Amino acid sequence: MVMTFIKKPVVQAGFLLGLVATALFFTYGFGIQKLTPEILRNFIAACGWWGPVIYVALYTIRPLFFFPALIFNLASGLLFGPWWGTVYLVMGGSLGAYLCFGITRFLGQKRCSALWGKSLYLQNWNENAAESGFRTILMMRIVPLFPYDLVSYAAGLSKLRFFDYALATTIGMLPGAFAYNLLGYSLNELFSTTFFIAIAAVALVFFGPLIYTEYNRRRARVRNSNARP
Repeated sequence: MVMTFIKKPVVQAGFLLGLVATALFFTYGFGIQKLTPEILRNFIAACGWWGPVIYVALYTIRPLFFFPALIFNLASGLLFGPWWGTVYLVMGGSLGAYLCFGITRFLGQKRCSALWGKSLYLQNWNENAAESGFRTILMMRIVPLFPYDLVSYAAGLSKLRFFDYALATTIGMLPGAFAYNLLGYSLNELFSTTFFIAIAAVALVFFGPLIYTEYNRRRARVRNSNARP
């Protein structure tokens, strides 16, 4: 009875309008569109012991505004350092991704079944997500070609199991979380050894999966050409 009421279009529309209103309120009421890593760092630092909790909470709702994650990533390193900053970033990033998944699954998974059928690409992606969801999401989180928030919302509309999605999301974001936190931390000492190590780490996270994928493709081509009579 309760579940039937929750699935009613009026309730879903009200929920969606509430999310939009909340996003607009935070965006223009608090001016988060003007945030920089330094401003965010100073704001959270002023919260004392509540700082980590507030940071994780803000990062969790960040996808509702499509606010750039990079600012939160760098601010975490500036404020908490590369180690604890990575922990808080992964917590907030994971919770935000879970929130996106839950919102879209609640609002319209069944309604998108027709959309999957009209697009062969989306249909194939949906089937792959159902059969090998963990690996599919893990690759999308590691390879920097896929928009993070868009993947989070799209995953909720697919047949993907939440457990596979959640585990792959948290594991897949670890390398990038540490690299960007280290970069944020190094901004306290520009052009130091830590700064250049952080630049190298970010470059490795960004280009490493692409280079590895291209390397495997070329190996496969060579193997196939050698196998021909």
